[in-house]
Amino acid sequence: MKVAIVGANGSIGRVFLEHTLRRDDVANVVAITRRPDPSITSIDARVHSAIIPDFGALDTVADTTWSAIEDADALIWAIGTYDVNKDVNYAYPLAFLKTLTQRRIDIHTQRSRFRKLRFILLGGAFTQTDQSLRLYFLPEQRRMKGLLQSETLAYADRHSNNVVAHVIRPGGILIGWNAIVNWLVQSVFGANLAVRDEELGNFVAHLAVTGSERSVIGNWEIVETGRSLLVNAQVN
Repeated sequence: MKVAIVGANGSIGRVFLEHTLRRDDVANVVAITRRPDPSITSIDARVHSAIIPDFGALDTVADTTWSAIEDADALIWAIGTYDVNKDVNYAYPLAFLKTLTQRRIDIHTQRSRFRKLRFILLGGAFTQTDQSLRLYFLPEQRRMKGLLQSETLAYADRHSNNVVAHVIRPGGILIGWNAIVNWLVQSVFGANLAVRDEELGNFVAHLAVTGSERSVIGNWEIVETGRSLLVNAQVN
């Protein structure tokens, strides 16, 4: 199986990369980043790099770069910010999904047929899809994430022969090496809306390989499934 990870050199993207590589059923991983990062490609021989300097100019990306990505069985979008950045948090992931899907459709027509793309979008626990709802906490960011979720799932539904989309909505992510940040995350989100990086990483790697019947997956399911996978790995 081949998995592509957009933002594989970010703090969360690296977690996804690490746990994806722990799976023997993943033969190839494409790390998609804006700049070359030798620390990514040196991790494992299965990791290959694809550089996209500007996600706002996908029409300038070389065919050779697309060729390394477009036959992936699953793609994980792990880029995002906490501020109001419409390009990064809305326009870029939608444009990438549409461009990649269309290229795969064109290739199907020309010569071969891929399996349906599994597109995994990193969202957040406080995402709000109801654009009319009055919000008091990070209103613009939450509505934008909600709009991205709605349009991603709607696009996948319209192209259901070619792509299936999953939006994961973790709460505060506890990064194992940073005790201060973890304390702040738990203070803001509370224990019930926190998820350890290893739980999230295991869950996302599992989702990339096996899929799910759910299109939107919340923090509780991420924690419970990720924790169960960790326990099973220790037993085996």
